[in-house]
Amino acid sequence: MKRIIFVAALLCSSFALAGALQARRLKLISYPKTIAAGQLGILVFENPSPETPKSQTKCTADRLIAWVKSDIPILRIEQNGKQVWTSLGSYSSVGDSSIASFMAPASLEPGPAVIFLVNDRDASIPYSFTVIKTITPKITALQSPTIHALQGFTLIGTGFLPTTLIDQKPAIEELDHNLGYSTMTPQLQWQTLNRRMINDWDKLPEGNFLYITQGAKEWRAFVDECGIAVTGLTLNFQAPPDIQPGTATVTLVLRQNHKEVGRTDPFTVSVQ
Repeated sequence: MKRIIFVAALLCSSFALAGALQARRLKLISYPKTIAAGQLGILVFENPSPETPKSQTKCTADRLIAWVKSDIPILRIEQNGKQVWTSLGSYSSVGDSSIASFMAPASLEPGPAVIFLVNDRDASIPYSFTVIKTITPKITALQSPTIHALQGFTLIGTGFLPTTLIDQKPAIEELDHNLGYSTMTPQLQWQTLNRRMINDWDKLPEGNFLYITQGAKEWRAFVDECGIAVTGLTLNFQAPPDIQPGTATVTLVLRQNHKEVGRTDPFTVSVQ
């Protein structure tokens, strides 16, 4: 009798384990049906670990040689008999769902492809999408109602590119040593650092570059941080010190392989 009970318990444990493994096969809730090579998109999918919230912000997504163990899912993308593995970028899990950014690999060609969400070693069913030629970025919202001089602000949109963030610390140390940067006013610090860094930013092969226009005045602002929101991709910037109350327009210019590959329509923002 004890033997029968033990065998029954063992069978139940095996079924439970099989069920748990099967539960790790995640389902994509939403994903872009069209995307250009090198472009960022957003995935919404079942949360693999509802009991352990996770969050990260990244401006890039790494191409992987093959499957790697990760505490968040990774992607396998297949096209024309070839497969590419890539990590997720920004990631946030809330309750039963997770949202993440990913980069369509630059090696993709225009035409059909499929994407698999891989949780540990368990891949989702294939989800079909189409790779398109044209990158069409769009700014859809300002996260806060207004922007303020010398304060950070966040733009929300679609179709952005990965961005390389330049470490500003060496430049600040150099400016402090040569010009007394730490003793400057915040306005002068912004202007001095912006002027010092602009040549380095101009040399970046790819990224998102913001132009702020107000009347005859134009400024360039550079990405401080990337992230995601339920409504789209997010990019953080700092407003220039001499922008005036009223309205201004922001235009995001996308660069890939040292060439401009897209720009958004001007987006009007309120300045206070």
